Amino acid sequence: MPPRAPTFCPGCTHRALYYALNSVKQYDDASGKKGQPINKIVAGDIGCYTLGVLPPLSAIQTCLCMGAGISQAAGMFHAGVKDKPFAIIGDSTFFHAGMPGLLNIVYNRANVCVIILDNRITAMTGHQPTPESGITVMGEHTKAAEIEVIVKALGVDQISIVDPYDVKQTTQAVRDAINYSGPSVIITKRTCPLKAGKTAPYKVTDSCKLCGYCVKSIGCPAISLTAKKAEIDLTLCQGCGVCAQICPFNAIARTE
Repeated sequence: MPPRAPTFCPGCTHRALYYALNSVKQYDDASGKKGQPINKIVAGDIGCYTLGVLPPLSAIQTCLCMGAGISQAAGMFHAGVKDKPFAIIGDSTFFHAGMPGLLNIVYNRANVCVIILDNRITAMTGHQPTPESGITVMGEHTKAAEIEVIVKALGVDQISIVDPYDVKQTTQAVRDAINYSGPSVIITKRTCPLKAGKTAPYKVTDSCKLCGYCVKSIGCPAISLTAKKAEIDLTLCQGCGVCAQICPFNAIARTE
């Protein structure tokens, strides 16, 4: 078998978020449009989304333990880092160990943006339900927790809720977070595709110029390059449509 690096599943909602995060430039004078572009500081956490450290996304720089990403980002701010740090955490990890860290950045007024990746499941360890599902591990119905309500209760004023498959909307939320001074939260809401199931897949049309951007920018396993054009494996494609949104030549379309 040829060696293969671990990667996100086709249609993973985290891949779309990292693409949007990488798309927004941050500048060394915090003006939003001037100075020199800098690489964002993104503190990671434990979950499927930790794979964002790998190319081609290469979007996170730290990973320690469950819930550490938020506190690491806060520590960077209090240590004197002038750039706005981002912290990435999944929904189940947020419930498990992320809430104290979020309260800390609010209480200590840290200029940090926390991105909570809400895919409605504990995907990394076997798709167990989370507290927001309203169902216990034993299958019993219970009171469902709401991430947005908890975030507001912890004192966060700047909250954006986005669909990560909507690249334009998610990119704007990241841009707004960079321009905002103070604790902020972006919640990405989209069910894990392994739970949600497939929709109609996408195909590459004859408009493809073989630029390779779809492969180089998001690294979806369903997309590859042939001698003539990019190609989408219809058996792998989950139908998320992110590749169609980012194609510079509008050469990707849904099959149905």
